[in-house]
Amino acid sequence: VPLTFNWVGDMLLTEQIEQMAKGDDESRTTPSLIFCFNREECWNVAEQLKGKKMLAGDQQARLAEELKGHDWSQGAGPKLRQILQRGVGVHHAGILPKYRRIVEDLFQRKLLSVATCTETLAAGINLPARSVVVPNILKGPPGKKRLLDSSTAHQIFGRAGRPQFDDRGHVFVLAHEDDVKIARWKEQYDQIPEKTKDPGLMKAKKRLKKKMPKRRSNVQYWNQEQFEKLCAAQPGNLYSKGELPWRLLAHMLDASSDVEVLRKLVGKRLMDDKHGEKAQESLENMLMVLWRAGYVTLDPEPPKRDESAVDNNAEQPPSDVGASENSDAKPKSSGLFGSIKLAKGESLSQAITEALAKGSSGNKSNEPKEPVYRPRYAHPTLDMQKLMQLRGVNPLYGIFLIGHMGIADRNERIQAMESVLELPRSVGYHVHVPGHDQLPPGPLATMRLDEHLLRLGLATAEELTEQPRDEADRHNLRFGEERVFVLSLADKLRRLFDYDFPGVHDVRTGSVWAAGELLEFGGDFNNYITSKNLQKQEGVIFRHLLRLILLIAEFAQFTPPDVSQEEWRGDLDEISAKLTESCRQVDPSSTEKTLEQTLHQPSPSDEGASMV
Repeated sequence: VPLTFNWVGDMLLTEQIEQMAKGDDESRTTPSLIFCFNREECWNVAEQLKGKKMLAGDQQARLAEELKGHDWSQGAGPKLRQILQRGVGVHHAGILPKYRRIVEDLFQRKLLSVATCTETLAAGINLPARSVVVPNILKGPPGKKRLLDSSTAHQIFGRAGRPQFDDRGHVFVLAHEDDVKIARWKEQYDQIPEKTKDPGLMKAKKRLKKKMPKRRSNVQYWNQEQFEKLCAAQPGNLYSKGELPWRLLAHMLDASSDVEVLRKLVGKRLMDDKHGEKAQESLENMLMVLWRAGYVTLDPEPPKRDESAVDNNAEQPPSDVGASENSDAKPKSSGLFGSIKLAKGESLSQAITEALAKGSSGNKSNEPKEPVYRPRYAHPTLDMQKLMQLRGVNPLYGIFLIGHMGIADRNERIQAMESVLELPRSVGYHVHVPGHDQLPPGPLATMRLDEHLLRLGLATAEELTEQPRDEADRHNLRFGEERVFVLSLADKLRRLFDYDFPGVHDVRTGSVWAAGELLEFGGDFNNYITSKNLQKQEGVIFRHLLRLILLIAEFAQFTPPDVSQEEWRGDLDEISAKLTESCRQVDPSSTEKTLEQTLHQPSPSDEGASMV
């Protein structure tokens, strides 16, 4: 349906929404979606509207009857119910799926006048409205906010107008509340003549001048001109972002070992020439990483380096974490994650760095450049199947993790798996891994990682041993040094991985202790969420747990070294069962839908199932 665009420069948000909700069904411009750019703002706006008159006719009674049919006693339920009762919905990733479904249903049935939501709703959910309200057209961190890009703005605006109900949709963009107050003040101030001789009016004008509102120096503002340009702007061009996924690369090579097919695929991505060239370079680097890790053999083979130039005193990883001594520089798969055989005294980091640099650096202008190595074929080894069996994590990092989790205790296994499941910063602060006094290091850290990191020079003793806070602070003050933070298990694993795989840059990890702490609460999700004050973000935690259940199912396909298959799968099954039971108590429908995915996990082959 066609849209009408409205700049609202004289009304505050609550006043505008109340105005939109007045009148009969024909004159009202609700139901309306209010787009906010963070979850906390969604709650704040909903709270502001909670006391306003938003419903008409028998909506209040019908809404109250509908709400009686649901349990609102847990987590954010009590707060959300109060807001819904006044005709206002809240919809974002921090809301539990079961609550989001209720909000969607009530909104579609026109029992809610408005719903506050984040911009993700504009792209992924069929929730049409009569109008859209955008309180702010700037987005970004404080001090660095930018005008919405045209594609995002038009996607948001396009949610207005329901083809089955409306002949047009309405878009309302509001001015900043400071500008509204300034405009109102100016209107009142200008009503008093500048050259009035009336003593009373002169005093009133003087009082008003003293109370003149002003813009704040630390706030970014927007204006009507920017809004109009945004409305008239053409949608931005689509372009490809990110590197080729490792799992897709593995499947492509499994289908055809001809590298030229991959180069043509990369060439078809939506990129300009500069980024296209970088994408092709990235593909060559990825093939070299796979070769060095033993996942493929390249034809023709990469050129051999002069072994006399290799520093024979260089440190190298021990054989059980990715490399072993051998005079043959040809890669050979062995161990969990494709351990390789390198030239004597050569580390994997050196090997990859040197291989990737060939033909692009180290040549003086007066010396002939070596030809750039470009393989024609990349033949997968048996180990390539491992990469294709992991979906919920970067497969290279997933196989690396599994290789170390055999000697880990349960807490370390949970930490390792949670570390690859990204969480928003707003939640990460609340679920960070506690210190050693609350969560002591396990055997993986003390018996393997600490020793390797020290020997390879990847960490200092201070980063591995937690000192009492007061003692550490006194030491830093005495020597004028910054405080040294102790590495978490996730940090240690990541440093070792980066050393072994320097050509891999698309891994995201963090120190997370959410599922682990939930189990400490006996699996009681509500008690855990309440104790951490995460009611407004409980949907994010719930989704994190479901993703972890899926990841555990993937990891259970393999058996790492240092542990029997029975012990490994038994431990993972027990963790998964406890998390599943906890999730079932929160949202049975979403949990069962997730468990259906675990039933479709591919059956591992004998080579992939046992990685000892």
